[in-house]
Amino acid sequence: MAGENSKKMTVPEHKLAKIHRGHENHLCELTAKRQMEKVGKLAKNAQYVCHICGRASAKAANLCEAVDL
Repeated sequence: MAGENSKKMTVPEHKLAKIHRGHENHLCELTAKRQMEKVGKLAKNAQYVCHICGRASAKAANLCEAVDL
């Protein structure tokens, strides 16, 4: 059970369009294109997680719907 000091993480329901700005640089798209070396570099020291796919990244800009870790 979480202590009193733990962060409550709630995210509203996503309204993600099929194509959205910057998606070509998001980890889900890079993984689909099998650019794993680039994915590894972007995921190092992750501080965000995608609410949609669960991938983690050091920068929010590399995820469709980033949430702080």
